[in-house]
Amino acid sequence: MRAVASSSWGSAGYGDPPGWCTNFSDMWVATVVTNDPHVGTNPERNTFYGFHPNPGYDDWFGYFYGDFRGTPGDASGWVKLLHENYPDHYHWNFATNGWAVHGHAKEYIAYYNWTFGGQCGIGAYGSGSPPPFMADQYGFPVVDIYVDSRPPFPPQPRVSEISTTTVSFTWDPVSDQGDGAGKDYFAAGMGHYSSWLTLGSSPNRLQAASTTAPRTLTQSGMKAGETACLHVIALDKLLNATAERIACAGPLEAPPMPDWRPLAGRVFANPSAPGLVGLDSLFWLAPAPVATTVHETYKGVEYAVTAVPTGAAWNFGDGSGARFLDTSGLGQPYPEESAVAHVYQADDEVGYRVESAVSYSVSWTVSSNGRTSGPYPLGTAIVDAQPLLYPVEQAQPELVVLRSPTNQ
Repeated sequence: MRAVASSSWGSAGYGDPPGWCTNFSDMWVATVVTNDPHVGTNPERNTFYGFHPNPGYDDWFGYFYGDFRGTPGDASGWVKLLHENYPDHYHWNFATNGWAVHGHAKEYIAYYNWTFGGQCGIGAYGSGSPPPFMADQYGFPVVDIYVDSRPPFPPQPRVSEISTTTVSFTWDPVSDQGDGAGKDYFAAGMGHYSSWLTLGSSPNRLQAASTTAPRTLTQSGMKAGETACLHVIALDKLLNATAERIACAGPLEAPPMPDWRPLAGRVFANPSAPGLVGLDSLFWLAPAPVATTVHETYKGVEYAVTAVPTGAAWNFGDGSGARFLDTSGLGQPYPEESAVAHVYQADDEVGYRVESAVSYSVSWTVSSNGRTSGPYPLGTAIVDAQPLLYPVEQAQPELVVLRSPTNQ
C-alpha cells in the first residue's frame, strides 16, 4: 500500500451534503492518493472519540460522493459509521465496512449533535426538526480520495533491428489505464519502465535499468542458435505494475535454398533442326534467365531470396562443350548473333542431345521495422534447361550445268 496525504481544499464538482454544519470546526481537509481501493490510509481513522460521558456526541456519520463500492448511487446519504463510548477512541476507513474506492470519492465525516441540535441554528432539542451533522473539530472532516489500483496498459516488446550477429529490442510507450469511471475517473500517470535482457536459459539480468521512456536494448556477438529475450514491466506513479512482457529472438540464419526448377528455360537453335555439318549452329535459352526474387518464411522470419544468373555450361552432345562465366553464355535468340555456337563434324540423323545448366548466385535479405538487413550470400544454384534433340545432316554438293541458247 502506497499513499500520500496532504492538506488541500479538495476537488470541485460536489456541493456540501445536506445538513452539513461547520460551526466550531477548523475544517481541516485532506487529499489521499493511493493504490489501495480499501483506503486504509484514511487520515480520519484515529480521530473518533466521545466528547462527554453523558450525554455524548458519540454517533459518527459519513457522507460520500463518487465511485465507490458499498453503497449504491453517486451520493450515499448520511451513513452511520459507529457509536462511541466516552472516553474510548475509535477509527474508521473504507476497509472497515468492506467498501472499495475506484477513481475518485469525496468523504465527509461528522458527529451527530442530537443533544444540542440548535448549535448551528438549525432545529432545537425537542423541536422535532432534524439537527445538523457537525463537522469534526479535530480531524479531517473533508477528504478527497483518489485511487488508482490498475496498472498501465501492457507494453508490447518487439524486435527493432536484427542481423546475423545482433538483435535489438524496444517497445512503444504506454499510458496509465487509471481507475474509476466518468467524472470520478482518476489516473496516477505513468511512472517508469523496468527492462532487462536475458541470454539463453541464464537467469542473469543484462543491461537492467529503470527508465521513464522506452529504450533500445541490443545483444551483440550472437551466434546461430542463440536466443536473447527482452523483459519489460510498466509501472505507474503508484507502482501498479503490469505483468512481465517478453519478446525473444535469435540472430538471422540463412534460410533453406528455394526450389529454382521453375526458372528452367528451353534450348533453342538456329538453324532450326536439322543443323548442317561444318557450319555454325547457334544456341540460346528461352525464356531468357533473369534475376528472380522469392519470399519465404523460416522460423517465423520472412526472407527475400534472390537468384541472379551468372553464366551457363553447355554440352553439345558430341563430346564437346563450353563454359561461360558471364551472361553471354545464356545466348541470344536469332537473328541476334549468339555467343553460344558450335560446329558439328559429323551428321546424326537421330539428333545430338544439347544440354545447358544455368548458374545462379543466390543471396537473401530480411526487412524489419523499415530496415533491411543484407544481402547475405546463400550460395550457387544450378538449374538445368530443357534439352534439345538436334539432328545434323551432311551437306551434299550438287553440280548444276547451265547451257547457253546457242548450244541448243
